Amino acid sequence: MNIHADQTRSPDAPEVERHEAEAVMSAKIRKPLYEARKKIFPKRAEGAFRRFKWIIMAITLGIYYLTPWLRWDRGEFAPDQAVLIDIAHRRFYFFFIEIWPQEFFFVAGLLVMAGFGLFL
Repeated sequence: MNIHADQTRSPDAPEVERHEAEAVMSAKIRKPLYEARKKIFPKRAEGAFRRFKWIIMAITLGIYYLTPWLRWDRGEFAPDQAVLIDIAHRRFYFFFIEIWPQEFFFVAGLLVMAGFGLFL
């Protein structure tokens, strides 16, 4: 059995509503999908804490760079650098203090106390 749809219907049939369609993606109506790129610039931070940070940084870097040139007289056959870690002879010199490997628990104790002092 052959069933065909009625193709002879007129376009102005009473049961069909007609709507006028508008083009959505035409060049006049189309909007860009992304916003134009805006340049971002860093803002200079100012204030008391920032100034304090820069002062502390300048002091600590000054100590770091100047410490190797400090001299300390320890005698005839000892090195004369004020702060020195002597790996070959297993000694640590800090001005008038000379620390040997068997005395390292003193350094460990000082570091532990410094840690507690920092956080308490």
